[in-house]
Amino acid sequence: MNIQLEDIPKNAQKWEVKEALSQLLHYHPDFRDPSARDTRLLNFEVSLEPSHNGLASNGKGTLTLPHKTIGDKFLHWARRNAVYVNRRKLWVCSSNVPVKRGLVEALNRTPYLDPKEQAERQEKLEQIRQIRIVLEAVQFGVYYHRPEDPATANRYFSIEFDIYREDTISGELLFDYNRKLFRVEMGNCVTEDTVDHVVIDLNNIKKSAYGYTPDGQFYVCFEFWQPPRLERQARLRAYTGDRRQDARDFRERLPHLGGEHEVIAPFAYQLRLVLTDSRARRDVKRLCLEAGIPTPSKVQINVDRKGFFCPDKLKTARQLFLSYDWPVRFQLEALLRSGLAHTDDVLGLCDDVSELVRTQDIEFTADFLRRFGADRLRSKGNGETVLECFKAALKEELADPEAPDEGDSPRTRGSVQCAHAIVTPTRVLLQGPYDTQSNRVIRKYYEYREYFIRVEFREETGLSFRWPLEVNGRSLIEQRFGKILKEGLVVAGRTFRFLGYSTSGLREHTVWFMSDFEHPEEGMVTPDKIRSGLGDFRSCINHPSKYAARIAQAFSGTDPSYKIRIGQWTEGVVDLGNSPYEFTDGQGTVSVELRDRIWDVLCEAWPDKRRLKLKPSAFQIRFLGCKGIVVVDERLEGIHMKLRNSMRKFAVDNATEAEIEIAKAFIKPGPARLCRPLISVLEDLGVFPEAFLVLQERAITSASTARDTIRDSIGLLHQHDLGNVYGLGWILKHLQDAGMGMSKEKSPSPPKYIMNNGFIHQLIKFARTHVLSEIKHDARIAIPDAFQLVGCVDEGPAYIAEGHDPEDVLCLKEGEIFACVQQPDTDEPIYIRGLVSISRSPHIHPGDGKRSLASMLAGGDVDGDEFLVIKDETLLPNTVAEPASYVGVKPKLLDRESTIDDICNFFMEYMQSDVVGLVADLHLTIADQSRHGTFDRDCMTLAGLCSQAVDYPKNGMPVNLDNLPHTIIHAKPDWKKPEDGDYRPADFYESDRALGKLFRKIQIQPITPPSSSYPNGAPLDPAQERPLTDNISKALRPAVEKHLGRFTNPFPAVKGIEPLFRHYARELGYICLTHAPSENTDVRLCEEEVALGAILAKCSQRRWKKDRMHRMREHAAQLVRDRQRALGAPLHRGKDGEGPPEEELHRALERAWAAWDFGMRYRTAFGAQSFALIALGVVCDMLEKLEKKGKAEGSTYASGGNSESGTSNEDWADLNSV
Repeated sequence: MNIQLEDIPKNAQKWEVKEALSQLLHYHPDFRDPSARDTRLLNFEVSLEPSHNGLASNGKGTLTLPHKTIGDKFLHWARRNAVYVNRRKLWVCSSNVPVKRGLVEALNRTPYLDPKEQAERQEKLEQIRQIRIVLEAVQFGVYYHRPEDPATANRYFSIEFDIYREDTISGELLFDYNRKLFRVEMGNCVTEDTVDHVVIDLNNIKKSAYGYTPDGQFYVCFEFWQPPRLERQARLRAYTGDRRQDARDFRERLPHLGGEHEVIAPFAYQLRLVLTDSRARRDVKRLCLEAGIPTPSKVQINVDRKGFFCPDKLKTARQLFLSYDWPVRFQLEALLRSGLAHTDDVLGLCDDVSELVRTQDIEFTADFLRRFGADRLRSKGNGETVLECFKAALKEELADPEAPDEGDSPRTRGSVQCAHAIVTPTRVLLQGPYDTQSNRVIRKYYEYREYFIRVEFREETGLSFRWPLEVNGRSLIEQRFGKILKEGLVVAGRTFRFLGYSTSGLREHTVWFMSDFEHPEEGMVTPDKIRSGLGDFRSCINHPSKYAARIAQAFSGTDPSYKIRIGQWTEGVVDLGNSPYEFTDGQGTVSVELRDRIWDVLCEAWPDKRRLKLKPSAFQIRFLGCKGIVVVDERLEGIHMKLRNSMRKFAVDNATEAEIEIAKAFIKPGPARLCRPLISVLEDLGVFPEAFLVLQERAITSASTARDTIRDSIGLLHQHDLGNVYGLGWILKHLQDAGMGMSKEKSPSPPKYIMNNGFIHQLIKFARTHVLSEIKHDARIAIPDAFQLVGCVDEGPAYIAEGHDPEDVLCLKEGEIFACVQQPDTDEPIYIRGLVSISRSPHIHPGDGKRSLASMLAGGDVDGDEFLVIKDETLLPNTVAEPASYVGVKPKLLDRESTIDDICNFFMEYMQSDVVGLVADLHLTIADQSRHGTFDRDCMTLAGLCSQAVDYPKNGMPVNLDNLPHTIIHAKPDWKKPEDGDYRPADFYESDRALGKLFRKIQIQPITPPSSSYPNGAPLDPAQERPLTDNISKALRPAVEKHLGRFTNPFPAVKGIEPLFRHYARELGYICLTHAPSENTDVRLCEEEVALGAILAKCSQRRWKKDRMHRMREHAAQLVRDRQRALGAPLHRGKDGEGPPEEELHRALERAWAAWDFGMRYRTAFGAQSFALIALGVVCDMLEKLEKKGKAEGSTYASGGNSESGTSNEDWADLNSV
């Protein structure tokens, strides 16, 4: 309803009028019902008629209210009362102007925003738009320190490419307030049709400085963490009149600016701007002030033109690299591409590298260069040259005692040391090799693994691509990435070509490349040869995306398991149900004996799994051309597996035996937690926000009190899957059994030993912060009486179909499930009874109804999908809605056979059209802004589009972005505030839905780890107290003395651990840098994050951060296994499965106890405490195995060594100098 306003003060701004009306409509008792459940403030709009004499208005305006009831009430109230703006009474009457329907809907569906904040933003935008700094030259180059200069001298700037125009200006420096970036705009407005931009994100600026050239010109220098973005747009473009359409895709991303810049762009991206007017210095400072960054400091930076990256210099360097073996030249190429060294730097290292290869070996040299480039070079001192840094690092490394050969543990076939290439819009970065989960193809050619490389397509920051609305990434993807996909990538003189990708790799924009190699039996192995040997793809050869998906099965990250022969598996088992909703879609069965064989092989790779009391009853598998899950069928005899028709994706001819590949073993129930989409749906199905708040408060309390008892600490770690790589939860359980507890434990009796290990306390604090962060930013709240379970079909109908008497077979009825839950370390199962709700990610549609349960839940099936089963009555929906149909779109087919180029084209299209996250995010935002929540028609549209987006990798039909609805208002709900804190308050509003209330209810206190938690090069300084006087050592003393015959360690035993520790600390430092969620050299993980398996560092892309966490855990797991093996921990079952010999267990205990002693003595050194944790795990494991063996054999092995002498005072004094 529109209401006419007159007699408005003509100098009153719109926000002042709106603020005055807000005080009345929002807070006056005649308009506000404090008892109402809907606490959202009434939204309304005010428009002022323009004035012709420069004032804010002509004194007239319109108040628009969302519905007639409140409008009539306002008019009735205004007849008896006065409305004032700036102490002036308004005249109010009804208006004959009809209200625009879209405006009414927006007011009904959106929250009220503070008008003053909006006005402040507009005023600031207007001020900033008026600042344009004219540039005489735009120069790209590198900063370097001349070898002849003292360490305190300023660096020089070598101009490698510049833009200078004599006929006109070279460009302008602008500030984009909304995007938080500077923009250098270049191009001749008279002679050129396009304009090029250098886009500088504020958080990419490492340093800035200004100064004057000898002839008085004013310059500004920027130093960046990563290359700035390059864009181009038409200077004059056509407009359609559709604001939505005109705001899209009018800029394109560039890999370079053309000409000579193409050569230097990957290497020289630092920026120097020469201004036409020295008086513009004030404008530069003002822009920095408005941008919220430090103003440039005055520094004299001289310039020259060294030509570090001219074609001739690059050619010379790469020809020299070819004289080295592949592992070494890969690392030299990585140094050159890192942006931390120029050609003269790298060429200056080659004599030392050649000498290192000669005196040591290729493996040592490559490994040293890997860690030097990734860690030591990034932290070199000011004024220190690359060569000086290299010599200092090498001297430290060669001074270390040589580690014994037993430190090189055999890797499991489930992982592979793999080189990585990160392709960004302007450059190619090289990393590794480090451990990555392997697949069927890599395992087959494991001895030739250096011919395979993992290629990732990323933004300059290393994050996933996010295209702004106005930027079209198609040209960049097709010209830059498409060329690499189709023509290959040259790395250190070796050409790698596209091989394939996994389904997860597609989502992460990551693929496998390989270089041809000669095989003694197969001859020349090429990508085409490998793909042709995977199977028969004729059934999908006209369907590029499905063809790619079938090939992707061979590249899925899996663990190898038991190999079965023909006759031990049966194919063609008929599915149950009607197409397209088969109840058994993707499920087969295995016998108990085959399950046991599979589990034995997996435990050989992961010995700690043998501690579990319960074996898996289901596996997610890849087998020849089949995929899905297999569940245990106790009726099957011997070694046998039955595969249903729906599991067969492509044929593999003439296979007489094959290995069952395990994508996942379902060992235990997954963590049952809420999430934002599920909370949003449940709220609209009648669940009260108070139910979520109660659960969140419980979760916060559980995390906050985790250090009160060891039991609570173990529970927190297990519930959130933390500390598993280092076995932290299991170690705590062992210590608890040894009589240890926390200081607050009193019941039933105080513990004999109080946990006083600062590192373990710090790990629990980190775990608490990680959990609280997940609660706040993802609403991942633990649910009692709930379980995340893999979906399996009721096989009863299959038994009946096989001829069993229906009276003897119990089948589930419609709307029933059977759920029996047992934790792997417990003896008793839990049978879930009563009413439950089940859901499946993505939780985007509120529907329920008649079909296979899996298909009704986001179009799922039973090929490995997991379902959340909730019994908590407060979370059960009160409303039932119809399910979405999830009818698939028609797949994209070709009238010819697909080629690898077609697969590459699909991959490129997917990079532009992968919108699952965008659709889900938009769905949540609109649900928050609309009074109808997830039942809003736009949300229903998005639910359908989400289903299409999920199926896109298989059917090849992308979501049309033009079909995406808009958010109702520009501002976002406050629960979307990024965790890195980089946002403006005016961009967010306070959400009154459950998600907003949950978000605001929790505050997180940041943790500052000690400096010893980061790689810092600190010396090995021993602690002052005597060894093994901490409470953990005291708690383990009886058991250690029982099996070793002594408690303290001889000096040589402890000293002998140092080489193992130094190797561990160096690799740990590499992990801390490689897997940090930012390429900035000042951002790296700390020791606690690696040990816990959680990244606490803030990141703008949480999904990408989780991927980094997964990689970090894989990398750290291999390092931990290496050290465990180096300490003598047996990785085999022993003869006849009876376990390793007692003597071997004793030797491992002796060595691990010395390593624990070493780690605690030198705990102030980086890596020492997590190294001690590894040793402690081996100690506990060996003690447990020895106890079990002693009970089984009725005897106890004891050392014949001196049980009393231990380490003498002289030894302790000598050890202080280690």
